[in-house]
Amino acid sequence: MATISLVLCLGGVVTVMIESATPASASASGVDATSAQPVKSQAVVPASATTTKTVAKAAFPSLANPRANVAPSPNFLSSGTCSGANDVVQCDNPCLTPQLTFPESNTSEACTQYLLEAINNARASEGVGEMVLPSNWYSLSVPEQLFVVANLERTARGLPAYLGINAALSANAQSAANADRDPSVARGFAVAVDPGGSPAMGGAWSTGFNVLAADYVWMYDDGWGGSAAATSNGACTSASSLGCWAHRDELLGSDPDFNPGVGVTSTTSEMGVGFAVVNGAGSYVDLVERPAHTPPAMVFTWASEVKAGY
Repeated sequence: MATISLVLCLGGVVTVMIESATPASASASGVDATSAQPVKSQAVVPASATTTKTVAKAAFPSLANPRANVAPSPNFLSSGTCSGANDVVQCDNPCLTPQLTFPESNTSEACTQYLLEAINNARASEGVGEMVLPSNWYSLSVPEQLFVVANLERTARGLPAYLGINAALSANAQSAANADRDPSVARGFAVAVDPGGSPAMGGAWSTGFNVLAADYVWMYDDGWGGSAAATSNGACTSASSLGCWAHRDELLGSDPDFNPGVGVTSTTSEMGVGFAVVNGAGSYVDLVERPAHTPPAMVFTWASEVKAGY
């Protein structure tokens, strides 16, 4: 349970701060209606994953991972300062519920813009331009938003966009979201094999309350936090763990030491996306696979979204 400290101030105004709680499990805990450490994630590890380096990261300097986790600014993991009178309390963090808890889902413009500010500050720290959401963002479904954000992160680093959302991949991703777990290689999708013999796939699962919150921890808070309790990435179990930054690398296309993925230069890969509310918490899943042959039909494409939203 999160604890709430109340400090009585002059004039009868109350300042409220939500304090952090220690997660019960580093690999499967996350946002719920009372958690103050609201995002946890897990990266995909194929059964046949190898440590063969199939992609030279040095050839893609913009893919270098941050040296350390980037503390979110503004800190959407905290309430910030809250003040109020006459039983009305307002906090710096607009994503919180009126009960001063983290929500199962908040797709409001106020919450989204708060998270977007944090993402853009993190991007600035690594010399990547600001994320600009499409004009139709608030009319997109949460799964569509997951797909769009993955491509905004990829294209911002000079990589080709993933082509679109595939129904078979999304069926797998949705099942994973419903079960609060990682996706797997999807049935009904002929996946390519990478040079190391593994399926050309990557993916991630996270709890959270908004697509951008999940994106932040996958992309900018995916390394070792100094302790298991301070680390959002359940696959990053120490400072030298191969799972550190695995979400970021897999979603960008390749993590040679952990899961070779679809390849950073892939131009044929498609995505599956899933979202569910499980036990009072949002569950978000991305699955990326490179097809063995001609890319199959999609239910939502990047080309159509660029035309509609930019």
